Amino acid sequence: MPPPESSSVAGAQAAQVPPPGTYGQAMGWYKRAAEAGDAGAQFSLGIILESGLRGAPDPAAAAVWYLKAARQGNVKSQYKLGLLYYQGRGVKQDMTKAATWYEAAADGGSVEARYNLALMVERGQGVKRDPKRAARLYEQAADQGINQARLSLSLLYNRGSGVERDPVKALMWLELAIAGGLTGYDELHKRLLNSMPENEIEQARALAKVRINRAGQD
Repeated sequence: MPPPESSSVAGAQAAQVPPPGTYGQAMGWYKRAAEAGDAGAQFSLGIILESGLRGAPDPAAAAVWYLKAARQGNVKSQYKLGLLYYQGRGVKQDMTKAATWYEAAADGGSVEARYNLALMVERGQGVKRDPKRAARLYEQAADQGINQARLSLSLLYNRGSGVERDPVKALMWLELAIAGGLTGYDELHKRLLNSMPENEIEQARALAKVRINRAGQD
């Protein structure tokens, strides 16, 4: 399963792309600014090229501008490069480069990159397989609202991979993911509930409530 492109990232990109009807003007402005070395313009030009807002999509040309911006520390471009290298769009597929750029973006604060990096670390794609590190990365992403990271943590705790097996935490993370809108895991939820005594279920829900309250205070 390839790392998903987060809707929050898509929203951030949309805010930097001009409204329909002005793409030609914007393209010229972004290109001039990008050629002058402006990382934000380089990222925006990459988005226009990748999305095909001015003609056919051209991920290869987009990758060139993302790379220029990424080397200047532009976190969104680092994330996009990781995604392109993972999927092999516009560049030759390269898991090592994908992991490298995801790591750079994660260090810069991209929660989506952190989650995608966790997937790669758990699977050993382009980086040494390390379930313990994957669990830490998942937890960081989960605490920042990524439901798939909450699900991944639930699965790790359920089978004891990278963490000590803990049905209470498995249920806590699964219920947090469901509360956040995750669907399609009713059977897993039911199996967990049926396998646990009532006091453990109450403990899991109390822990989930603490995390929800803490998130509301941040």
